[in-house]
Amino acid sequence: MGADNLMVTLYDGAEVSAARLLAVTGKPDTPAAVAELAAAVRANPLWSRLPDSVLIGRCEPVPLLAVAGTFSDEQQVLLLQLRGYLDVLLHEREFVDYSQAEEVCGQLAERLVTVFGADTLQSAQFAAIPRGGLIVLGMLAYHLDLKPNQFTSLEAADADRVLFVIDDCSLTGKRFRECLSRIASDSVVFCPLYAPEALCAGIVAREPRVVNCIAGVSLKDTSPAQGVAGHEEWRRRRYAQLGEDFYWLGQTLGVAFAWCTPQTRRWDDVEGRFLEDWDVVPPSRSLKRRLLQRRLENDADAKYLPTLTLNMPTPGTELRVHDRVLWCCWDDEVIVAKLPQRADDAARVYRLIGISAEFWQLLMTHDAMQSIIQALWEQYQVARERLEADMTSLEDQLYAEGLLVRHEHLPRNHGTDTYQLQDDPS
Repeated sequence: MGADNLMVTLYDGAEVSAARLLAVTGKPDTPAAVAELAAAVRANPLWSRLPDSVLIGRCEPVPLLAVAGTFSDEQQVLLLQLRGYLDVLLHEREFVDYSQAEEVCGQLAERLVTVFGADTLQSAQFAAIPRGGLIVLGMLAYHLDLKPNQFTSLEAADADRVLFVIDDCSLTGKRFRECLSRIASDSVVFCPLYAPEALCAGIVAREPRVVNCIAGVSLKDTSPAQGVAGHEEWRRRRYAQLGEDFYWLGQTLGVAFAWCTPQTRRWDDVEGRFLEDWDVVPPSRSLKRRLLQRRLENDADAKYLPTLTLNMPTPGTELRVHDRVLWCCWDDEVIVAKLPQRADDAARVYRLIGISAEFWQLLMTHDAMQSIIQALWEQYQVARERLEADMTSLEDQLYAEGLLVRHEHLPRNHGTDTYQLQDDPS
């Protein structure tokens, strides 16, 4: 299978506002937010399957983030999946910090008191599903005023006492089922902080020992509704993924907690199983993500992580780069691309080599054409008239391709798929 030089848009400020980007990353300004989004993308072991990739970001005037590289068809599928997770992050992902978790724990405690009564709770035993459940149980213990002798482990719980099993989030109930097999108690109450209401009902219906399942917050079912186009195909695939032994057929978005994020898996039709997938929660929003980022950055074997280039256009120049152009240095070349307005459209990628690459790099730091030509002439000592003619011709080509803008005026609409400047013929 062949591979193509591509630049794939991951975030486009023209589609998702900078205000939303700031809210998702928790950063105070656009440069910090773009850098944090890049860090979220970068902190993924899956980059081992996309070596030699480069992340390119730009903050002004429209924030942009893209990945450049030579990608096969299979690798392009991975990048499209990455973009899909970023879309969810930027539009729908719910973040739960410690203060919100504390508030929801209070709501869960009130529900437990209402359903079971204070006396039952004071005589019951409590255990957590590691690791997120331990944090939730610690908060819940204060709300319920639990005593030290009420805490136990899943394996050590008394068979004749009610056991409350605490977790931070449950999306399919698979982890709870695995834990239930290690519990001796005949009366179990499952209490995930966040879970779909239908999942809780399914657990109670399928497990005779589970007397109740109560969540602090019910998560919304995001699966296609019955009768909607694609529902039957989705249902067929979901059956294949979960098998016959499931509590609930639906699906929902996971919650990103301040301490961890739900483990992401993608279904592979060829393998017939779930495989490792992207996690794009910003490291600044999750302890687990920060620690993973630190481990990957300090791992000598993780050289596959993409490098990050932040484009910083020079203001007030005679020539400037178009607002939707991104670029990076790649060995002795410069890779340049103008991102299309539609994310599904392919960007035209240009490879500038030799003096063309040097011209571009000088363009990023000089404010006038004559100063660029002077710098090149001092280096090459060629006939100045010929050098000026060649560089003017190159400037015209870059302008015609929509990569450069003169005198702060937008270029004519030349599109993004015309011809290349000494670029890759693939």
